Amino acid sequence: MYNYYGVSTLDKLIENIYMKIDDFHYDNLYLKKLAGYLEYIKKLYGNIPTVAATILMKEFNKKEVDEVSDKIARNFERTERSRTKSKIYYLISIEYYNGYPILIVGEPDGLSFEDMKVKLYEIKTFNVAKFYKKFVSNVKDYILIIKVLEMIKMASDQLILYQYLLEKTKNSHIIGEINKTNLYGVFHLYSDSIEYLWRARKIIEQNLNIITKYARKYNAYNLSLKDEGTININNENIYYFKIDFRVNYNQKIVETYLKNLNELIKSLKLLDNRSL
Repeated sequence: MYNYYGVSTLDKLIENIYMKIDDFHYDNLYLKKLAGYLEYIKKLYGNIPTVAATILMKEFNKKEVDEVSDKIARNFERTERSRTKSKIYYLISIEYYNGYPILIVGEPDGLSFEDMKVKLYEIKTFNVAKFYKKFVSNVKDYILIIKVLEMIKMASDQLILYQYLLEKTKNSHIIGEINKTNLYGVFHLYSDSIEYLWRARKIIEQNLNIITKYARKYNAYNLSLKDEGTININNENIYYFKIDFRVNYNQKIVETYLKNLNELIKSLKLLDNRSL
């Protein structure tokens, strides 16, 4: 079995789930029900390959995150989960390639149940200071708008893929009936320099209509700018503002990423070892 980020086995997933039980970021009852279901799947199919949903997104896997950026991103994620009263849930789907089962698993940044309604959240972050230090030409403000749209597209695609996994998880009877699913993206732009942040906000405010227009092509709508805030990371003030948006489900996005799954299986020959 290939051993690198995003590709694993059912045994490893079950082990990870048991390790997460009693972690307050997760719903313990849900984890126990999911673990029991996966044990049942293992009896049916054996230790099948397991693929992280995000590895199907080629854009996502190109990103590089340093330790400080990762710490800031996790801080924003925790804050949003607290604000939205959501938790982390594993969502799964069993897909088939030439008759052999593959398990896709995804973890939205936040998910909440209210009666038969579900809210899914995906939180993205972007270092404005790092961006402005890298791009010194006169086109950097234009490139910033492109970067914002790229991050919105990435969050939108992930949310759509997670809604697909949510429906498949529901069909496995791990969760109850769902009448409505709402998808929410939250994009934090941050900087250790408030001057850089103000500049970025000004450019985005001036071009919000353009960003909103093109975001619709990525199934995102209702974009709104939120007020600035400050967090302290490693005894350093980090300034930020955020863009909230909603996302519409689009089955074509799911179909694209399922094609990526087939390409991944071919390239890694995941099913060569039938004794997994």
